[in-house]
Amino acid sequence: MSTENSVPRVLLVDDDPDVLAELSEGLDALGLPSLTAETAVEALDIVQRHDDLQVIVTDLQMPRIDGIELLQKLAVRRRTKPMAAIVITGHASLDRAVGALRLHAVDFLQKPLSAEEVAHAIHRAFSLVEDETAAANGNPTTLVQPTARPNYLKALVAARADRDAIFQAGLFSDPAWDMLLDLAVAEATNRPISVTSLCIASGVPTTTALRRIDDLKDAGLLDRIPDPGDRRRILVKLTAMGRERMEAFVQKQAGRLGLKLD
Repeated sequence: MSTENSVPRVLLVDDDPDVLAELSEGLDALGLPSLTAETAVEALDIVQRHDDLQVIVTDLQMPRIDGIELLQKLAVRRRTKPMAAIVITGHASLDRAVGALRLHAVDFLQKPLSAEEVAHAIHRAFSLVEDETAAANGNPTTLVQPTARPNYLKALVAARADRDAIFQAGLFSDPAWDMLLDLAVAEATNRPISVTSLCIASGVPTTTALRRIDDLKDAGLLDRIPDPGDRRRILVKLTAMGRERMEAFVQKQAGRLGLKLD
């Protein structure tokens, strides 16, 4: 079914036909009809023939022309009517994520992902496109802030997977830094995170994760608070000092890569 618009405004690009079909069907069920392409060449042809397309959701790892090169070509071909880009990948790496950010990708998602997660990113992209169009037509609105900051934080988290794949498993076993990154991403995307979720995401035994949470709390970097919507659940968030120090780190690293984070 389609509840938003019968004309597809979304293009999905992935060389895995199973992923493409599942994501397309899931988005259609959520009222977001889409066109699909299994190669960058096919995607460029579709974009040329469908002027109504506003958002492209593309995999990074593809043969011949990868996602980064595809976005570069689209940036040239759609100068007067640019498309918002969302990049997805199952093999994230920091340099490629930064490349996507330089091309103004509005979101960066890691596989496996759900149709709901992609739909949420698409709705944000639509809002950004509509606000920029209104501003260009002399009717400025309150612009949606770009997602460079959460995307960059997600890229740092993605680099963790690369590190674990390249180096000996368990070599970097202390989860404290990973916890701080996860909390920073959660805050940047307005997503509450519970003690249980943080422990699971750390990838270490729960007892070890809980000890590190205590250590970070004692250091004044995070705090635990009851969930106002469910008093049985405890949420974790950065303290003012934790937020300030993570901000200083992110700004310094982004500056070294030539990125400007608002």
